[in-house]
Amino acid sequence: MFSPAGIREVFEYLKSQIKALDIFKVVENDLSRIHELAVKFEECKKILVIGTGGSSLGGKCLVNFEAMNRGREPRVIFAEDTDARHFINLVNDCNPSNTGIIVISKSGHTTESLMLFSTLCELWHDFNFPNRALAITELSENNDLRILAQSLGMEVVEHNPQIGGRFSVFSVVGLLPALLGGVDIEAVVHGAQRVLQRVLTADTPDDCTLFTDIVSISQVFCKGTINQHVLMTYSDMLEDYGKWFVQLVSESLGKSEEFSITPIRALGTIDQHSMLQLFLGGSLNKFFTVVVQKEQPDTPRVNPAASARVLEHLRGRTIGELMLCHQHATIEVLKKKAPVRVLEFDTFNAETLGFLMMLSFVEVITIAKFAGVNPFDQPAVEEAKRLVLQYLDKLR
Repeated sequence: MFSPAGIREVFEYLKSQIKALDIFKVVENDLSRIHELAVKFEECKKILVIGTGGSSLGGKCLVNFEAMNRGREPRVIFAEDTDARHFINLVNDCNPSNTGIIVISKSGHTTESLMLFSTLCELWHDFNFPNRALAITELSENNDLRILAQSLGMEVVEHNPQIGGRFSVFSVVGLLPALLGGVDIEAVVHGAQRVLQRVLTADTPDDCTLFTDIVSISQVFCKGTINQHVLMTYSDMLEDYGKWFVQLVSESLGKSEEFSITPIRALGTIDQHSMLQLFLGGSLNKFFTVVVQKEQPDTPRVNPAASARVLEHLRGRTIGELMLCHQHATIEVLKKKAPVRVLEFDTFNAETLGFLMMLSFVEVITIAKFAGVNPFDQPAVEEAKRLVLQYLDKLR
């Protein structure tokens, strides 16, 4: 498969997928519909998004990135888990008179989302569901979320059935919460388009360094000795990108005992103090992607009042300069132990995030093709979903 002919075959396959699959074609869509949907929430101080997994992780990644980048509390908050105490705390922090609600479930059968939304309905009996709430779901028959939403007079927005949850960030599922959270969604989409154009405009695999890098990564994983992918991001703004990445890789490439990739997210510099020993001294079964930026915010140069060994190294330096030194040092020591890819950007912004997320799409689909696995299904979790319903019935 990694012969020149095999690489060319996978390259042409990737091009055909980009042209055919809605997860890619959606970035060419007119965004005016998303802007129209956002009008419903213009008067809302907060928007509560109820969803889990792929229905929330992409939008949450974009929203929280932007909130941290601007140094403010996010307008859009996400209810994702059936942790009763946390959910009640979220709801109690919202005023129903100026809060909007978005409920997302592709299938319409997600127990967590249906339970959280149903609980909210019990708590907010008099909420104005027709004017300040909407549901995003497939327009299929026997769709629980659609049936419930329509019974409340809510607008129901179609979730494209050809776009799986973990691949939905560039659809209304990800971009509507992002827009409501102040994200420049046009910039996000442009970043994604840059990735696809690099592939589509290249005549051969060798003309596309983005693709040849993924080929090299695929070779590393297909050898079988390395089966963990550590994503180390040097910015707190990318923490939720790491969570989104973990779901994408886990569900797309965790398919069999013969081939699977376990994603691990790490946040620099915090996890240098919690995981770096394992990375450097533990099993040599890891591939590292390190995401860094050149530009750093301005902060004062420090002039410590005392003199001591480490303080003298810090004297006259800034937080940003220390961050850059940590990045360089960690990359240098990791390269002595394991294969490392460095993704360096001038700065982190909405376009950067769109680029990173689409790069991850292209990467998992290409690796899956080389490995001979289906990146779009998740058969192993179906039994657990079935058992949940059985256990619920036993509680009656």
